[in-house]
Amino acid sequence: MEAFAPAAAVAPATLPSAFVSSGNLRTLRIASAGYASAPADTPASTPWTPRLLGDVEIGQTAVDALGLGGRAALAAAAIEIWDGDGFAADLARYGTATGRAVSVRLADVKNSRASDVGTPLAQARLVFAGTVAAVDRTDGQRARIALADATDRLNTPLQPILYQGTGGLEGGADLKGKPKPVALGRVFNAAAVFLGNIDLGAGALPTWQSSWRAVQAHDTVRIRGVAQTMVVGTPTVGQACDWPAQGCFQIGASPDGDVTCDLRGDAGEGYVETTAGVLRRLLQTLGPGFGATEFDTDAWALADADLPGAIGFFQAATPTTALAAAETVLAGCGAILAGDRTGRLRLSDPLARDPVPQFELPAPWIVECRPLALPAAFQPPPRVVEVAWGRNWSPLSNMAGSVPAADRQRLEAAQSVARAESALVTSRVAQQRSLTLPGLYATEAAAGVRAARWRDWIERGPRLVAVTTDRYLGQIEIGQIGRIAYPAYGLDAGLSGVVIGWREALAGRRVEIILAGSD
Repeated sequence: MEAFAPAAAVAPATLPSAFVSSGNLRTLRIASAGYASAPADTPASTPWTPRLLGDVEIGQTAVDALGLGGRAALAAAAIEIWDGDGFAADLARYGTATGRAVSVRLADVKNSRASDVGTPLAQARLVFAGTVAAVDRTDGQRARIALADATDRLNTPLQPILYQGTGGLEGGADLKGKPKPVALGRVFNAAAVFLGNIDLGAGALPTWQSSWRAVQAHDTVRIRGVAQTMVVGTPTVGQACDWPAQGCFQIGASPDGDVTCDLRGDAGEGYVETTAGVLRRLLQTLGPGFGATEFDTDAWALADADLPGAIGFFQAATPTTALAAAETVLAGCGAILAGDRTGRLRLSDPLARDPVPQFELPAPWIVECRPLALPAAFQPPPRVVEVAWGRNWSPLSNMAGSVPAADRQRLEAAQSVARAESALVTSRVAQQRSLTLPGLYATEAAAGVRAARWRDWIERGPRLVAVTTDRYLGQIEIGQIGRIAYPAYGLDAGLSGVVIGWREALAGRRVEIILAGSD
């Protein structure tokens, strides 16, 4: 579906792109005022029907994800159209537009008499690209088109590859139709999937699979908590053999209890273990299957540097969604995932700092400025930050007596915790609270670094500020770093922060930006 509107002429928005393809799909083009592309445009000499009513606002917010991690939500993303002729009847009744690609463009009016208002289609500015979330017919001969950004595609099964139940690496009849396991990064004590006795090259032996495809290595295999000796070749009692290319390992005899493993997971396109690396593998190779060009390369590179430390994620042969898996990874460190204006994915750290901001707003450029309340997690500020590490993906309760006490404690516990306490907050705040992140970090050191960053951010006195401006239209994105100055609310000396929300009125030519900062 396509639609858009010339700037300053009725409402300036484009709702384009429900792809034209061979599958009997057609592109619907609507605008706020009559528009036709030029003969040299692609598509050439094509009209956009005037249907858009009022202004169009688009925005995103990640305020609720601050301190928790998660994906940014579309805060304002609905387009109202005239429906007096029943244009939207089938779209609403049969859902034929839902899930289709949509884009919104803005054409500046340079010549009101020209069919393209003086702005060729190629020069019409893209302000949003995503999908149609729903079409609803409303009263007064109107319809409403709700939009969704790129993250909406995460609402899909994480693992599309299922066991066939035909034996061997396809599992027995008991596994038929179940998703194959997923292991990413450094995984501790996972209960891999038992496939039965299979001959992988060393004879028919008890075989477990931890990943649907090649892994880097199974570093430790345990039976009732007792580590088996890793060997090359045919294992015997007390031994295990790694088959990383198949995502499998074998043991030398039938076990007398739970079999678990530590591993460095998926290595299909190379091994990854950072938050950005694991999340991108999850989104690109699994579930929604985003293409390489659907990631904002710069944003992901910055996030990879801002979010160091090895993590691990494991999903056994049980169904889950890509969204649930992604939110588990994001919650572990408090990172934010968003779809940008062009339909690409952005990953960002709300604690990011950069001496060179991506945009600056001095006081004369600010139309309105107002402070916002911090999320409940920071009111009052917590005095201690706890970040989990060493997640135990299969806690054991029936361990052999020979398991050392230190190993027993870790194999029983669901996780360990790194803490960063603030003496400053403790001395100032009467109510003693904590911020807890369910980290997936592999080491205490990595979790400790993340806990310390959140503590330092809290000690500097975090603030949320919303500013409205007519600058940077069509440019603000979640995760960008900006700096503002304003002669009120203690902002005279300026505030640097990360964008965690924005809302833009296309015809009104105003954008509201929400910054989270602590200077």
